[in-house]
Amino acid sequence: MTTALDAIKAAYPDRYYATTDGAVVTGVLDVWGGTTNNAQEQINVLALPAVSDLIVLTSDQFAESVNATNIPVADGALVYSRRYAAEFDHTAAQPTGVLSWFDLWALGSHKNLPDQANLLLLTAADWQALGGDYAYKGGKGVQDGKLVDYTPPPVPVPLSDQAKSEQAWIQYQVNLAAAMGEAFTDPMKAYVKAITAIADGTDTTSTALPARPDPIMA
Repeated sequence: MTTALDAIKAAYPDRYYATTDGAVVTGVLDVWGGTTNNAQEQINVLALPAVSDLIVLTSDQFAESVNATNIPVADGALVYSRRYAAEFDHTAAQPTGVLSWFDLWALGSHKNLPDQANLLLLTAADWQALGGDYAYKGGKGVQDGKLVDYTPPPVPVPLSDQAKSEQAWIQYQVNLAAAMGEAFTDPMKAYVKAITAIADGTDTTSTALPARPDPIMA
């Protein structure tokens, strides 16, 4: 004997659907259960649009739609198949750091979002493991389509800046030599000239500072 539920399933072979105005989701339905994503809200299955006018949702998408305020749609499908995302530079060597985090289904506008190539979509479980909406989410990166712990590499200091910092040490040695009535050794004099050339840009070929001489004074 065919039951009412059997008839519903024949007309709507998937359990979860979204209604849409063509730009955003306007409703989320549990057709087999006769409710929306608010379990207390009942729907009239007989008044539903044709299945061809609805967007099929997975059970995860149905669950993640609770309290979502702006789920974008294009070409009869969700623009973002997951609610949450991490932004990264997909052209960078991996692992690469996460640049920002998004609750994609709760944004007021999606106009200025990065390309989807630069978004790692996350499950609700991923999001909660990160601490949810308001937790600090630092120290994360992306590698091979997954979130990983990440510490950014140190920013390289330009050689000229290293040389300028070294000049402060040289000045200290100048003051010390003057106070002690001593003079720089020839290797130290050469060192001062080499550091000066790197600092002022005269030397454009060196790739590292020369080693400090020893002894410095004589």
